[in-house]
Amino acid sequence: MFRIPYGYTLDPYGRIIVHEQEAANVRFVYQNYLAGDSLGRIADKLEKAETSPPQGNQSWTRALISKMLSNGKYAPHIISEDQFYEALMEKTKRSNVDMDTGKRKTARYNSQNVLSGLLICGECGRNYRRITRPSGEVVWRCADRVENGKRATCSNMATVTDEEIRGIICEKLSLGDFDEATVAEAIEVIEIGGTEIAIHMKPFIAFGPMAL
Repeated sequence: MFRIPYGYTLDPYGRIIVHEQEAANVRFVYQNYLAGDSLGRIADKLEKAETSPPQGNQSWTRALISKMLSNGKYAPHIISEDQFYEALMEKTKRSNVDMDTGKRKTARYNSQNVLSGLLICGECGRNYRRITRPSGEVVWRCADRVENGKRATCSNMATVTDEEIRGIICEKLSLGDFDEATVAEAIEVIEIGGTEIAIHMKPFIAFGPMAL
């Protein structure tokens, strides 16, 4: 069943139109993010304002804000295309900067770190880090948990194996074998939460006044 994105609704004739109140919240998210606010700060602002989150969510979270910032269906009807792409560029910039040192990390994509640039924590928004265990098994964990252990502020303890995440990606893209170039071209970001893995595809240009 098709689910109408947050920010839109149906008119009496069954046509998709902008839901003005929800659209105002979407604009709030984009404007504050582009003004420098973190995902958590935006979520806190919405919670303090007692703004109702999208249906199916009990509260505003970092992961929810991150998903909204990656949703290409908001442009150009609720936000401008420039705002959307500026937000994507800002997300890429933040994911490539070590928040502790302020130093830029290595390039987002190459033949050895394509997943390092794609996997982010659905709770705190930081990158997932590749770890090789003594057994040789490769797993991915939130960078905050890896770097700070018990002192970490992020509560996401989800660990995913390299084999598992590659399998999920291949299934999503209908690939027989994992192809790094295809993955880099097709996927914007992969959010790993406590109980789910959400793959966000890069947006495609839609034609028509309300092509969702």
